Amino acid sequence: MLQFSVGSPIVHPIHGAGVMRAIERKEIRGKLLNYYVIDFPYSDLGQVMVPVEMAEKVGLRAISGNNNIEVIFDALSESFTEAEEEESKSFHQRYREYLERIQSGDLSQVAKVYRLLYRRSLNKPLGTKDKSLFETARQLLVSEIVYSKSVADQDAKVLLDEAMEEVVF
Repeated sequence: MLQFSVGSPIVHPIHGAGVMRAIERKEIRGKLLNYYVIDFPYSDLGQVMVPVEMAEKVGLRAISGNNNIEVIFDALSESFTEAEEEESKSFHQRYREYLERIQSGDLSQVAKVYRLLYRRSLNKPLGTKDKSLFETARQLLVSEIVYSKSVADQDAKVLLDEAMEEVVF
């Protein structure tokens, strides 16, 4: 079973990086359960409570180290595949695929979605759902960079923006 300590950075695959503020015991439907209480300072969400026994199933994980964060920048700099270039999928297929990639919690997959939507935004304005996915991917990447590299939020955004400037589309 995963164990996290109070005050440590922690990643929720959907909400991004945050800080574990407490472990609270609550009675829900007659059962006493321990919950991780996680604050997300780089998200509009605020706080989430995850049952300790469900932490692994939910996908909670420790912050990637500074060395592992390079996964993001490697994924951003990859060449586009033939399938990505073609974009033959319908909007709904593409949306579901991107959402699954983001919710996987895999940094390289989140970065790839960000890169694809960034490129799409250069050609035409993103629709509402694509824009939402783009912003979610950006927030997840920025929050991970903040904690992994111990930099301010604005500095993490600059690092991400600079990486995108170097990408050849």
